[in-house]
Amino acid sequence: MAVLVLGSASFWRAEAASLRVLVDTSASMPYAKFEAGELRSGLSHALGVELARRLGRDAQFVPVARKRLGQALLAGEADLVCGYAQAWLSGPLLWSRPFAQHVDLVVTRADVPAPQHLQDLSGQMIGSIAGFKYLSLERALGPQFVRDDGPDAQALLRRLQAKRIQHAIVSRSYLDFQRQIGAFSLPLHTPLVLQSTELRCALSPQALQSGLNLAQIDAALLGMQKDGFLSGSPD
Repeated sequence: MAVLVLGSASFWRAEAASLRVLVDTSASMPYAKFEAGELRSGLSHALGVELARRLGRDAQFVPVARKRLGQALLAGEADLVCGYAQAWLSGPLLWSRPFAQHVDLVVTRADVPAPQHLQDLSGQMIGSIAGFKYLSLERALGPQFVRDDGPDAQALLRRLQAKRIQHAIVSRSYLDFQRQIGAFSLPLHTPLVLQSTELRCALSPQALQSGLNLAQIDAALLGMQKDGFLSGSPD
């Protein structure tokens, strides 16, 4: 409890419970902007703040390395993480309704031959993000899917621009953002759509002990979709 003093009177008010939201420390804009190790802005920040508000809680962001996201949720280090697909995180997590689409693209520099199909990339080195699974390429190419891992999408675009790689996997939203702010201007062939994935929130089973449940999360997400906060979200 906290005491609020106005003049000579004292009033008690209950402090709002926290919604502890995991955020991947390797994420960059438009998803996340960190300052001094804390999440300050970006889509992940906006979503977490709005979701917490609709749940009557205060958003508390917990930065965690990508490889520890699932482990941190299962250990109860945070209540949930949003913007992920069930195939990306293992363990007995509780998954919300879908609220957005994530589209992965294979982009190719315009000064090299354009692949027409995923099979055209067989045996060729493809810039990828360490720790990410690319099930469509794994199915299409099998052992001929040759990864060239980088730490994040920004690193991949830099390597494309420096002509160190010919192909890279990036999300449509990230590529569009980088072009919009003038940070990436390299000519590219028409991208190949690798996969479109429904994004959800994953709730820690331990969060149930604090009164959170999937019905609350789903209701908040549905409200955000209906009033336009989540534009372009799936039904």
